[in-house]
Amino acid sequence: MEKLTLKKPLFLCGMMGSGKSTIGQILAEKLHVPFHDLDEMIEDEAGISIPEIFERDGEQRFRKLERNVLIRESQKIKGVMALGGGSLQHQRIIDHLKIYGWLVFLDVDQSVLLKRLQGDSGRPMLKQNDEDGTADQNFQKLLQERRPLYEQAEITIQASRQTPAELADSIINKLLIYDAIYSN
Repeated sequence: MEKLTLKKPLFLCGMMGSGKSTIGQILAEKLHVPFHDLDEMIEDEAGISIPEIFERDGEQRFRKLERNVLIRESQKIKGVMALGGGSLQHQRIIDHLKIYGWLVFLDVDQSVLLKRLQGDSGRPMLKQNDEDGTADQNFQKLLQERRPLYEQAEITIQASRQTPAELADSIINKLLIYDAIYSN
């Protein structure tokens, strides 16, 4: 594989369970750049876990904190950052990220996402959506709401069937093409 020098950060977006953190770590290792996880950055800033933020302060407070950390950090980070599933809250955030880096959408089939997330109690959005017994329907609605935001990424990778290492290689290959096109 041809060597790629990452000139601006990569922001991985997609639904919870799409593999952003796993693929992001592999990608960062292959590119010899730092890896950042937005959820971990938020927890560090808040001094408590994301489920605790949701429990104590609610989703609205969490989203504000998430937005503030993302906007601030995206302007200065190097390497790869895994975003939270709901990080792309509105158009201004998407536009901001695309100014400072590459936005990459990990597109995973709903059935695969649900299978991956089965039994995961550490995700507040799943917990909220399971209280009335219609978790699958609520998850589908959430995915439909978020998909138009994710689809604005410069790069979309179908991430349902390949291994994380194969997906990292696919992202690198697409970036090599973009680099060849836009650096001339």
